[in-house]
Amino acid sequence: MSCYTENEIADVVLNIIREHPGIRTSALITEARARMHPDGEDLVILDNRNDDKFSQKVRNIKSHDTIAAQVRTVGERDRQWFPV
Repeated sequence: MSCYTENEIADVVLNIIREHPGIRTSALITEARARMHPDGEDLVILDNRNDDKFSQKVRNIKSHDTIAAQVRTVGERDRQWFPV
């Protein structure tokens, strides 16, 4: 049962961004999910949300500036991600 940390996801996300510059958040979540195969706790739907814990952890990479020194983003909703 997976319960990935934000840092574990960040490593995968950074590789995806390098392979697909300009990828949008929605596609980034889909690709990270395909590579990491989350299950268990990571698939629990959050209260009052339409997304699960895994997708929220991917989104948190931006809001927590986890990889801010290595990427730049453009836009607010479904933003684009670029390596620096």
